[in-house]
Amino acid sequence: MVLKPAKMSRERIIIPKSHRSEALTVLHDLGVMQIEQLPDNVVAILNSNDDMDSRVISDYDQKFRSLESMLYKYEPKEKYRFSNASELIKKAESVKITERVVELTKEMSALSASTKEAKDTLDLLKKMPRTKHDLSIFTTEKIVSFVVKGRELQKFNSEAHKAIKECVLLKGEYSTIISMEKDSEKDFGNYVRNMKLDIEVIPKMSGTVVENEKLIESRINELESKYEALKAELNNISEIHYPLVSAIREQLDLEMEKIEVVSKFGFGINVIAIEGWVPEDEVQRLKKALKKVTNDSFIMEKMHTKELPPTKLSNPVTVKLFEFFIRFYSLPKSNEFDPTLIFAVVFPIFFGFMIGDVGYGAIMFLGAIWLLHRLKNPPKRSRIPKAISKFIHTIISNNGLTILAKSIMPGAVIAMVLGVIFNEYFGFQLPYNAIFNVETGLPTLLVVSGWIGVGMVSFGFILGFLNNMAIGRKKHAIGRIGWLMAAWGIVIFGLAVLHRQILWFPDYPVVVAYFLLIGGIITVLATEGFESLMEFPSLISHILSYTRLIGILLASVILAQVIDFIFIHSLTHSLPLAILGIIILIVGQLFNIAIALFEPGIQGARLIYVEFFSKFFTGNGREFRPFASRRARTISSVEEEHPLIER
Repeated sequence: MVLKPAKMSRERIIIPKSHRSEALTVLHDLGVMQIEQLPDNVVAILNSNDDMDSRVISDYDQKFRSLESMLYKYEPKEKYRFSNASELIKKAESVKITERVVELTKEMSALSASTKEAKDTLDLLKKMPRTKHDLSIFTTEKIVSFVVKGRELQKFNSEAHKAIKECVLLKGEYSTIISMEKDSEKDFGNYVRNMKLDIEVIPKMSGTVVENEKLIESRINELESKYEALKAELNNISEIHYPLVSAIREQLDLEMEKIEVVSKFGFGINVIAIEGWVPEDEVQRLKKALKKVTNDSFIMEKMHTKELPPTKLSNPVTVKLFEFFIRFYSLPKSNEFDPTLIFAVVFPIFFGFMIGDVGYGAIMFLGAIWLLHRLKNPPKRSRIPKAISKFIHTIISNNGLTILAKSIMPGAVIAMVLGVIFNEYFGFQLPYNAIFNVETGLPTLLVVSGWIGVGMVSFGFILGFLNNMAIGRKKHAIGRIGWLMAAWGIVIFGLAVLHRQILWFPDYPVVVAYFLLIGGIITVLATEGFESLMEFPSLISHILSYTRLIGILLASVILAQVIDFIFIHSLTHSLPLAILGIIILIVGQLFNIAIALFEPGIQGARLIYVEFFSKFFTGNGREFRPFASRRARTISSVEEEHPLIER
């Protein structure tokens, strides 16, 4: 139902133990029941012992997780189906590649480490001066040697003898070998600590630099050939077995989830009791599925409880996008209004109204389309600096960016429509008379924004009244009416003051305002107490707060016109000033677009969250979390539309 979360029903299911596996699979694959702990009085009647052995499933789950991580990924062409846990274990036992995969992985890891070590040594040799000395003289039991490179190499070459006792330098064009007794190694470290040098120790080797380079290059080629052969074998194994291994691992994960939820069940000698929340429109579907897998040998009954159900938002697809903003604020309780539809209608109007420019609206609309395309088809190499991209993703995920882009689009369209009415195109005016001019029509716009405030606040109090009546809180419902009366009393009285009307007889609207205000205050005091009087100033501020719609619109229009004014007048002067004017136009308009994007978005959401939601919305609801998981490689017991691979 629109404006209300889905109706929930607390259901208790009794099934024979012989059908436990099939029933549990159906509950998981349908994903329509949030399983709850059974009440103590029910648990006391039943035997709490569970005869399900989870050790085998757990062991296989860990084994296949490890095996999957060692294989190369291959996307399966089709999905797998496993009818029950016994069939799953039987198929898992048939996979005989674990020992060979582990062996290949270890050998490849060892080869990779050896190759890296050899490449590091070869890199060191290439840094060394081209000496014909045997390298064995540089590293002995008493002598240690280092290769030194870096910006301060010349300084090092000239000063090293003074700082390090009995050292020998072998200087090359780009590097130097320094040899010393091991006792002098500490002095060497202290000397080079703050110098900009690259220092590497020379390992124990024999033969010349050139000879060692040839040997190591040959060794690297040999290691890489062995690695590629092992990689090809592992790749071949992966291509054949990875789809099945990953499917088994996924199904094992799902079986583990089933085992975990079993702790909430009640076990009798021959039966199992399960209890939880189910959306009312899914009850018959669940009964039909259980009837099929248990041969109609089950009991399912609705339990009457005063416990507040979890919340499952139920909105049309076109509105579902805006559930993100409601969850961001607070999830509604299951017995109160779901304001998603209201937000989906009002927010784009506020957003577009505060922009009111064809150019800015078009830029935002096209920008949103570009962002959605980029998120759906990410480039192999992004031109956006990594620092900026990383910063953005620390604030919001790709899913969040998708939601924001889609939510901006209707507001951008409204901005373009209003821009045509206001004749605003990046602050420029086209040669036609505006249907409505923002600057000259400012008083009218302020009145309109004021009435928007009155309408939103009044609507909020009406929703508060209806919601409280629906859940039986009549006293609070009457309190909402009191606030509504007071609000309209203030509005009528305020209009009389603005129009300099007589504030008593014979001005009957003013008299009505007195009755509404006094009656509203008395009603609020009677239902909510004297502390509520502190909220009356906020009642006025909430109505007047909607004038910020005009303030932000006017600020955007004036800033755009100032930028355009500077640009146009710079063209009548020298070329440097004209170039400066173009720069000011581009930078200024980009700055104004950024403001027009963030400020209307923040303020539009704020007007709904603070000034509107506070009149009826409580929030802090408990989200409906059904017993279910997403499948990527396996087929659930209720799927029929996918190609099957029976296993």
